[in-house]
Amino acid sequence: MKITLGILNTIKGENPVKEEVLEGIQDNLEYFDQIIFTGDESFFEDSDIQAQCLNLETDNKAVMRNAILENAKNDYILWISDTTVLEFDMIPEMMEQFEDYEDTDIVYPNMVIVDNTGLESTFILQDLYKKETDLLMSLKIENYFPEYGIITKKDLFNKTGKFDEEFEDYEFYNFLYQNIDNLRLKLSEFNYVVIHYPETFIDTSYRSYALRKAIKKYPLKKFFPRLNWENENLALATAYTSLGDILSDYLDYFNASQHYRHAALSLHNKVSMFKLVNTYYNMGLFDEAKKLLTQDQGFSQDEIKDLLYQIDKTQELITAIEKAIEEGKAQEVMVSINDVASFYSGAPVYNILGVIEFYGGNKENAYRYFYKAATMNPIDENIIHNLTDMANMLGKQEKVKGLFKRILGEI
Repeated sequence: MKITLGILNTIKGENPVKEEVLEGIQDNLEYFDQIIFTGDESFFEDSDIQAQCLNLETDNKAVMRNAILENAKNDYILWISDTTVLEFDMIPEMMEQFEDYEDTDIVYPNMVIVDNTGLESTFILQDLYKKETDLLMSLKIENYFPEYGIITKKDLFNKTGKFDEEFEDYEFYNFLYQNIDNLRLKLSEFNYVVIHYPETFIDTSYRSYALRKAIKKYPLKKFFPRLNWENENLALATAYTSLGDILSDYLDYFNASQHYRHAALSLHNKVSMFKLVNTYYNMGLFDEAKKLLTQDQGFSQDEIKDLLYQIDKTQELITAIEKAIEEGKAQEVMVSINDVASFYSGAPVYNILGVIEFYGGNKENAYRYFYKAATMNPIDENIIHNLTDMANMLGKQEKVKGLFKRILGEI
């Protein structure tokens, strides 16, 4: 069987794992009839690997994947990035799965994820063959399926369509969410792929958007089949709270708060109410959080006292720091914000860090901090103003429009 190797160019500067990636390709070179790279020829300098280089000027991984699809000439495509390391001679076992399970669309290995600090996490994955919708139960689909090191049949995309370019760096997982009912997935259980993620900034709004879009597409029972749906109100409260937790992990507190409210409306409970209070607290909506701290909402007097003290203390410190910024007391702000960040990492903290970076002349860093603050609280006027101003300076207006559309717009 002839295979096209498709390589996404995800690193625009120096690639710290380039040699390992090339070695992994070389170790499996005999199985590739065609190699397509979305970047330029320099990636392969000092190697004997011959590749078709597309020279794409884009960070959008969906655009890269679709370009590989358009240029692939073989029936099978192995997808990797320029930070993906293939195991020695792993292809034969993976291809055997297609031979033994003829209806399979995607064969995938186990995965090792290496973050920007060098920390390795190994994931022994479930064989999802004929149990594909189990992925929906995970809620965090990226932890249970690799986006690289997988082999797909090319004709799969005739029935699913191409990758949605609206999702940029979460394009593959959105593809899985949207097509899960029509996919056959098979684990190659003795193989591993090593995926390095050297980038420190992840735009989690794409992950939140894809999950919320999937929730709109499928009934909640598909995500939570093990709940007792005979007691519908309890099941709904549990499901909405769990979804709120995942959205909070993605820093989408705005939509997390709506799910916690739905949970409380389905079945009034202190767990959901506490999480709603904490969500408002992380958004910097201190007054809204305090309004919910009543005995009518299920909180005891001691709980109300402790939570009010915590929220009031944080609010006072954030207000004092913002005032110091207005007065130009940069040194005091640096010391104070570090103290606050040791116990509170809500949206106001990232907004203040953005201001500090801006005054220090670091516009890119300022933009990232403002962007993260807006992800956490997209309705705060000060955050919106800071982010849009920085986007205008850096020519990133469309990026910011996309962020607000994903978090605030209708799905």
